[in-house]
Amino acid sequence: MQDRTSPGAMTIRVYTVDRRGTVTSDAGTRSVKPATDAAPPLRQDTYYPPCKCHLHRGEAAR
Repeated sequence: MQDRTSPGAMTIRVYTVDRRGTVTSDAGTRSVKPATDAAPPLRQDTYYPPCKCHLHRGEAAR
């Protein structure tokens, strides 16, 4: 299989599914390039509501 991914792009497979999750058609592969004017990602401690999982529960106190 030949790699058709553009450098710096995210590649996804696109499917159409019915209401039960069964794949009804394959729409192929799509490459999505990142936006050049996108804002930087948020820091994890700025999410709302704060994460309550066992890994991040005590991080806000640090």
